Amino acid sequence: MDPLLRGLRQTLRALFRTPGFALSCILLLAVGIGTSTALFSVVEGVLLRPLPYPNAERLVQLSEVSRKGKEIRFSDPNFEDVQAQSRTLETLAQVSGAMTVTVTGTDEPTFATLVLASRDFFRTFGVQPVTGRAFTEEEQRAGGAPVVMVSQTFWKRHLGGRPLPMSETLTFEGRSYTVVGVMPESFDYPAGAQMWTPREQEARLPSRTAHNWNVVGRLANGVDPRAARTELTGIARELAARHGGETGMMDVSMVSLHESIVGSSRSTLYMLLGAAAFLLLVAGGNVTNLLLARAATRRRELAVHVALGAGPGALVRQFLAESLVLSLTGGALGALLATWGVPAMLALEASHLPRAGEVSVSVTALLFALGLSLLLAVGLALVTALRSARQSPWATLTQSGRTQAGGGGAERMRRALVVGQLALTLVLLVGAALLGRSLMGLLSVDPGYRTEDVAVLSLVLPPAKEAEVGQRNVRFQEHLISKLEGLPGVRAVGAVSSFPLEGGFAGNGSFVVLNRPDDVKNFDDFGRLAREPERAGYAEYRVASEGYFGALGIRLVKGRLFDARDTLEAPHVAVISESLAKARWPGEDPLGKLVQFGNMDGDLRPFTVVGVVSDVRDQGLDEAPKATFYGCSRQRLRASSSFHIAVHGPSGSEALVAAVRPVVRELAPELPARLRTVESLHSSSLAARRFSLLLLGAFGAMALLLSVAGLAAVVSYAVAQRTQEFGIRFALGATAGDVLKLVLRQAAVLAGAGVVLGMAVALALSQGLAGMVYGVSTTDPLVLVGVSVLLLAVALLASWLPARRASRVDPMTVLRSEG
Repeated sequence: MDPLLRGLRQTLRALFRTPGFALSCILLLAVGIGTSTALFSVVEGVLLRPLPYPNAERLVQLSEVSRKGKEIRFSDPNFEDVQAQSRTLETLAQVSGAMTVTVTGTDEPTFATLVLASRDFFRTFGVQPVTGRAFTEEEQRAGGAPVVMVSQTFWKRHLGGRPLPMSETLTFEGRSYTVVGVMPESFDYPAGAQMWTPREQEARLPSRTAHNWNVVGRLANGVDPRAARTELTGIARELAARHGGETGMMDVSMVSLHESIVGSSRSTLYMLLGAAAFLLLVAGGNVTNLLLARAATRRRELAVHVALGAGPGALVRQFLAESLVLSLTGGALGALLATWGVPAMLALEASHLPRAGEVSVSVTALLFALGLSLLLAVGLALVTALRSARQSPWATLTQSGRTQAGGGGAERMRRALVVGQLALTLVLLVGAALLGRSLMGLLSVDPGYRTEDVAVLSLVLPPAKEAEVGQRNVRFQEHLISKLEGLPGVRAVGAVSSFPLEGGFAGNGSFVVLNRPDDVKNFDDFGRLAREPERAGYAEYRVASEGYFGALGIRLVKGRLFDARDTLEAPHVAVISESLAKARWPGEDPLGKLVQFGNMDGDLRPFTVVGVVSDVRDQGLDEAPKATFYGCSRQRLRASSSFHIAVHGPSGSEALVAAVRPVVRELAPELPARLRTVESLHSSSLAARRFSLLLLGAFGAMALLLSVAGLAAVVSYAVAQRTQEFGIRFALGATAGDVLKLVLRQAAVLAGAGVVLGMAVALALSQGLAGMVYGVSTTDPLVLVGVSVLLLAVALLASWLPARRASRVDPMTVLRSEG
């Protein structure tokens, strides 16, 4: 240990004598280690860290698997059968999708995210309220007292953290609820949930094709997941054999709950972590070149040590001490950069990341940074020590001062490092260019609706379980639309139950084509006809007002839109999208067709198709338009509680938002309202792609800067070593242009080798980006050629200054100095 400590003291003194060298190495290592640690922190927080629940590895999510192999939600009867027959699952629970409701009784009216959860839900997760109590058996049944549990964040923000039981109640969904418990801050399932009520208080649907429930469970102790999957498959097949066409469940899918939450982000995050590793390698290559150059200038000193009896171990200890000081200092600075970089990364566009609130520079991430620092220290020390140990001390001591500065082997290593750096840089730039082209392609996609000069107002009214409430909701909606139409400059206003790209729950399901209006008298008739392929169809279900299509610029293709004729008492009418018309009635005129879609809202009055409109990409710009069915909001009262109003005018979206706000306050001061622009929804839908592009682009830019700096340094070093050669060339008649071309040609050879190697690596890794790009091939020739030309051009530009310096060598001065 004493020799190492002595070496550390000597290293510190030597580094203080060369602060520029030390600072350059430390900053390069800090950039590489800092970016890698920051990305590792995100990967660790999202993908590697267990969910914050007891024995979280036993938590699973189940889905029905349909005849077409599609994973869908569970129906009530299928859930009950699986729950009763399974022996490998300790608990199973139903949980609804997140629903936005208007809540009063808080410090001020607000929107909140409500979830319905069955009796074993909290036991499955192994969590208890931090204050208050859980639901009782009496509350978890039909007709039970209206009770709610809230998240700790909701409790503090909207209820002032008041102790339970509270004298106040929360009012939503037309009922007053008593808050009985507050869940711990770490409990966040489904993501963003703020309130939970007993699922058992909602009516059970007897149909095996009414797929409404997500299902979570906990494996029994000691059960292998493969055994559970085998059991679930057997149960599903037995149910399919018993119930035949009454059920569409052919199998049951089971994945870990962790995977169901974070699986969609896995490939993107690992891709970005790999990009950060590439950047670290580029930075490490620059540090290695600096260390080799420093070792070359110390060859005589090292040769004296070897001549006096110092063995390879002593050289390794000396270089290890130097590398440890540089790497650990760079690692410490990198860890500091990561603590700043992680919040900066998350602030970019990371709202789409699951578990983003759990991401931090943890102890694990700091250990990762320390491990990287030690690994780099050992690697750098071995490279420089082995390179120096190959030199003959006698040959070194007898060489001239000019040739002492380097050797052929060291020069080849420096060149190889530059080629590797350029190759890695090209891979990063190709990835960024592909993501950039993909994003530009998505921005040019026609979504099928107007994206400018439209404000979107979202409201939630009491649920229309009774006709009187539904009629009141519709009257309010129409009165609000009338008021908004009267605003200066407003051209069109319309409402819809689910807005494009809004991200809320969007209904879809099976419908039945009728031969006569009375084909379906009850839901048994509906279920029977829905099993006949020639009568059934599938579509997204929306309810819209007559002005909606004009407000969003959705084009009428055939027939008519909703108008004043379509009253509650009139025959119910529908407008369908082009894709639905082509899919269900190819080669036919869909106008006048009778359709039964009452399974979506419980209203069995049939629809008559009166119009066809253009398609809309309402699930995502990168998804094909869905077959969509629009009912008239004035006629379908049960869909009147939650709606979005589009307001179109030429004054700009932000100005419209400012104009709409006072109208809402005047008509419904007790209701919270969410106001956005279509531009913001459009932009938010691309957040995940922008996040990947920004990070990969930043890594590529930094790698480009570091790699061309490394190339320039190698060229400068080579020019310095060949000054005598250039002087002789000038003396023999060479021109400045000849020398300039010679140096640039050698730089071009290095850059070209880096491009060729990088192209091979990029092609080998191209399939890793296949699921992340849209409308562009991962081997797109334009991207590959464009990035290659860019890298070659920047590399030659960086080599221009040392080449120009070589072309201005004075031969007489050089020959005199070498004489």
